[in-house]
Amino acid sequence: MKVFITFGPVIGVGILAVYVCAMRIFVYVKGGDAIAPIYKRIYRLLIMMELAFCAIAFLVPRVTGESYLPNGATRGGVVVNTKSAFRISYKESNRGYSDTLELDEEDLGRMRVRCSCDEGRVYLRIQQEETWKEVDITNTDSLLDMTDFCPGRITFTMVNEKGRNVDFELEWMET
Repeated sequence: MKVFITFGPVIGVGILAVYVCAMRIFVYVKGGDAIAPIYKRIYRLLIMMELAFCAIAFLVPRVTGESYLPNGATRGGVVVNTKSAFRISYKESNRGYSDTLELDEEDLGRMRVRCSCDEGRVYLRIQQEETWKEVDITNTDSLLDMTDFCPGRITFTMVNEKGRNVDFELEWMET
């Protein structure tokens, strides 16, 4: 059901495109007067079905309140990666975001995370070779405890559990 609601309009456009192409070929081969009224009715029916697909895809998520995003998709998302910060904001997402940083001792001491979230939970996974830690950062503004990690390459992955309207910032360098 989730796939149908998410991709219904796309499937409908594909069916319409194939039908229109078939009709153009038919008209080219048989001539313009060869189109029977039944083919025009089929075209109108397909247009009405496409409008119904679009209405379902728009209304069902709003009525049920559920997320109909496929895995790896984001709605209303912006990712900004600068030399001193990693920022992410989105309305709804069904994926994680990751960045690998080369950090020195000073940067490790300045690691700050800010995260606000209207719904759900947001976690930050920190990994360096065999050492890893997962921190709940939902509605947090604090320094990260990086005592378990050494200077070098560290991977930070922001993962959400049904998080909505999330604003996340990981800052490691003074600007």
